[in-house]
Amino acid sequence: MSSTLIRRMLQFDCAENYLTPEVLEIIKGNALYGTGEKMKNLPFDELCRRSLALHKEKRRPHAVGCCETARALAERWGADPDLAARAGILHDITKALDKPAHLALCKKYGTVLRGFEVENEKLLHSKSGAAVAGGVFGECPEVVSAIYWHTTGKADMTLLEKIIYMADYMEPNREFEGVETLRELAWTDLDRAMLFAFQLSVDILVARGKAVDEHSLQALEFMKQQLGI
Repeated sequence: MSSTLIRRMLQFDCAENYLTPEVLEIIKGNALYGTGEKMKNLPFDELCRRSLALHKEKRRPHAVGCCETARALAERWGADPDLAARAGILHDITKALDKPAHLALCKKYGTVLRGFEVENEKLLHSKSGAAVAGGVFGECPEVVSAIYWHTTGKADMTLLEKIIYMADYMEPNREFEGVETLRELAWTDLDRAMLFAFQLSVDILVARGKAVDEHSLQALEFMKQQLGI
């Protein structure tokens, strides 16, 4: 097993499947690998430092970009900028983990997974990430929910959920056909931006022959109805 993976799982207080009880007891008893440090309700700067250290280096710019974009969108549309920034910096906190680690975290923190999520590994980081945001970092339910839905979206999303979904999709490091249109819409009409994003996601998955999560389809139809399309 990767020692880096084990250190991450120690930080998430979920290393029971990776170490013998004797070794785990020594690590926790001596507060090694940061296991004795306070993780809940961290000041924002400390939250950034701790969470970014748990990412693969190449993923850190995306987390920072999402965080900054989320704060700006929150200021534009009247959501809480501080909550948006915290959700943004944490939204991919478990992205570096493998499937068994995602499943272990969800089990430990009581996140029930659907069969579709278990079968489609790319969806798991939003669920395990939400579990870690609440269970390890002590974030509020609004932040946890925004992280939980940032990959698939769902019908009738809250403003903060929309902002994190959009920030993840359009932050400055993203490059794909349609992203400039998405960015323009996000500042002028957030709901139409969400519709554009949902339709784009569904179209890409269908074109690649991939199954589409039911919540993404429901989100798309909900936005069409909301906008009278």
